[in-house]
Amino acid sequence: MSSHEHTPLMHQYHELKPRYHDALLFFQVGDFYELFYDDAKKAAAFLGITLTSRGKNKGEPIPLCGVPVHAKDHYVAKLIKGGFNVAICDQLEPPVQGKVVKRGVTHVLTPGTLTESTLLDDKKASYLFSFFPAQDAYGLLFGELLTAQLFATTIPIHAERSIEAELSRFFPDEIIVPETPQGKQFMGKFKQLGYCTTPFVAHEDMQPQVDSWIERQFGHAMAVNIKQQEALQCAVRYFYAYVYRNQREALDQFSQFNVYQPDEFMILDAATQRNLELVKNNQDSTTRHTLFSVLDRAQTPMGSRLLRKWIVRPLVKQKAIEQRQDVVEHFIGNSMLARTLRELLATIGDIERIVGRIALDRAPVHDFLQLKCALEIMPILLSHVQSFRFLPLIQVIEQRCHGFENVRTILAASINDDATKDWIIKQGFDEHLDHLRDLVANSNHKLLEFELREQQTTGIGSLKVRYTQVYGYYIEITHTHAHKVPSHYVRRQTLVGKERFITQELQDLQEEIDSARVTIEGRERELFVQVKRSVAAQIGPLRKLAYALCNLDVLLALANNAEHGNYVRPTFNNERSLIISEGRHPVIESLMHEQFIPNDTVLNDEQCLWIITGPNMGGKSTYLRQVALIAIMAQIGSFIPVRRASMPLLDRIFTRIGAGDNLAEGKSTFLVEMEETATICTEATRNSLVILDEVGRGTSTFDGLAIAQAVVEYIYNRIGARCLFATHYHELTMLGEQYPGIVSYHAASAKNDSGIIFLYKIILGAADGSFGIEVGKLAQLPSEVIARARHVVQTLQLSSHSSTGAGFTAQAALVAENARLKQALALTQDAKAEQLKQRLCSVDYDNLSPKKALDLLWELKELL
Repeated sequence: MSSHEHTPLMHQYHELKPRYHDALLFFQVGDFYELFYDDAKKAAAFLGITLTSRGKNKGEPIPLCGVPVHAKDHYVAKLIKGGFNVAICDQLEPPVQGKVVKRGVTHVLTPGTLTESTLLDDKKASYLFSFFPAQDAYGLLFGELLTAQLFATTIPIHAERSIEAELSRFFPDEIIVPETPQGKQFMGKFKQLGYCTTPFVAHEDMQPQVDSWIERQFGHAMAVNIKQQEALQCAVRYFYAYVYRNQREALDQFSQFNVYQPDEFMILDAATQRNLELVKNNQDSTTRHTLFSVLDRAQTPMGSRLLRKWIVRPLVKQKAIEQRQDVVEHFIGNSMLARTLRELLATIGDIERIVGRIALDRAPVHDFLQLKCALEIMPILLSHVQSFRFLPLIQVIEQRCHGFENVRTILAASINDDATKDWIIKQGFDEHLDHLRDLVANSNHKLLEFELREQQTTGIGSLKVRYTQVYGYYIEITHTHAHKVPSHYVRRQTLVGKERFITQELQDLQEEIDSARVTIEGRERELFVQVKRSVAAQIGPLRKLAYALCNLDVLLALANNAEHGNYVRPTFNNERSLIISEGRHPVIESLMHEQFIPNDTVLNDEQCLWIITGPNMGGKSTYLRQVALIAIMAQIGSFIPVRRASMPLLDRIFTRIGAGDNLAEGKSTFLVEMEETATICTEATRNSLVILDEVGRGTSTFDGLAIAQAVVEYIYNRIGARCLFATHYHELTMLGEQYPGIVSYHAASAKNDSGIIFLYKIILGAADGSFGIEVGKLAQLPSEVIARARHVVQTLQLSSHSSTGAGFTAQAALVAENARLKQALALTQDAKAEQLKQRLCSVDYDNLSPKKALDLLWELKELL
């Protein structure tokens, strides 16, 4: 169908759609947003709404689906979470009969460029990630539109696993990837990791425009720095081009460009974050039963978001950590003051995102009211904060809470806070606006007078003056009184049982009211713009205020946690000694009704590597995670669940716990295990903490034990990191005789007549065994399996005691036992085969009745 064959509405649609080919176009038609063609098919299938049609194109019906305007946010939120981009095309003028309404795209929504509170997770920052693979490095740029924060780094071309670590730190809502062969390769990887990924093209001829923006927003020195790094420069270009297309006004808000190195914070690779379940769990990917869920006692959503950032980016500088600890300690010692501050913060709301929306001119009136309330609380909050301004962090927070008297005064005087009034601007703020409102109020009074007068003049007591948006004001009279209608009444509309009329006097009244209302709306918009400009002029200080309150909120939350969880302040040492007395797992302890059994840890020069043995379910994995979580808590400035502790400053924590494959990349459980172990061996340093659980269990016994021993020796001899190594290879406990820093510990347990009792204590020495059969019994394995397992174990033990070979006696005995069983089974099968052959040869098939045939089948079944 050519363009002139389309209806005017569809012609308008076809003019707009090509500009937003990668988005679902929500095309407003009256009270509905309608989607057409493939957009309609995708949306209807994903949302579960009806797919219908409107008109035809080339003889085929045009697919159509729609959603009500008032329900737009509900459906858009679902689509955005599903990874779709959405372009909102609104009607830009009131509908006029006989004329096509002017329409235009007013907003493009993509997962990484959202600003609406209804579409964002309150407790998670929303980052747009621009990724560019260059020849010598990978460029990474993370941008958060509502806070106007940019974080950029480069990663060497051979360190791809570091990209996944940074992704886990920021967890972006959307990744922009260049539409190049290498970009498409990474796009597949990012999608496999669960990220929403958008292919994009940012042409090089846009670079001068980007350079100008960098120079204007971040200064000449930063512009030179970015230009010297091709990967970073290209990542910035792609970020700029994408935001320019979808949220252009956001580009002017970025004023700081933070170039960082990953090791400026404690490095937690993707596997470690996943294994420790820091901010999301491995069951349903929510925050339940995570370290974040335990520590999150923040009073504001922005405080929760900052805490989440702290957890995945622990500090590595002792002074910065201790400054946080000082504030937490002070709040614990002044619990009444802390409670008052928490109550004040609870009323402030999410002003970080409110300020972001104001900066982007996307803030509704409610945001300004909330900001006004927050600013009214500042003097009270400052009066309490000033009492401990001697603390460096509190000094910074206090300084950023001053200087908003003018903004507070303007908001208090201008924004209507009377819920009974459908106004934006408060009465008394503007004389002209107040005068116009009086005119409308008088006009409404005149309408009531007109209605009463017409009832008396016509003698029609049921005569009513009514209003609709389409027809305006009219006189409504039922058919019963049609004979009383005066001649000067002009009929406007006939309905079932009634008629609608208009008179010249009523038309004059309507024009007077409409004129006043239009003028009021225009004046309100004009005044609101003035108010928004006054607030926007203070966006920089308001952003700093929001960040200061975020920090205060998190520090108060950590103090509240310490008080309720009986946490204590750790100290730090320069000897790389990790000494924990009566440490507890913060997450499991919070879920338990009975008392958690604590454990000690001593990792120093004399005991730098622990080999931990003991039964499954004995508490080894809990203990390993516990030590890592305590170390992370210590370096974010939190108090920790111990009786006392002296901690080293760790540069990295690595964990290899549990089993999992990656079928999407064709990787087995053992390959994933080896890749994670390889990362530890190549990236850990002597200042790292390494947690390893069951290395080598995914392959043959001989290979697994050999790899496990080689890894232990490599960590001890070459890396020198503090290490906890849990294993069921009891042969590894012999390494303590060869290496003085390797010490054996085990998860204590006891056996009684009914089975095994787990004591959940990690104590010195090697375990007597793994008690796997007892655990199998607890899991209710069939009794036949348990009995057979006991027999095999006895055979192995006898063989082991009678053998003088070193190293693999038990494994050799197991091989011999399996060979014996296989031979016995083969002999049994051969005998049965001969017996079956003889029976079949003895059958007289010519005289075989149906019943005898059935009997023979049963006989053969029993024989087999």
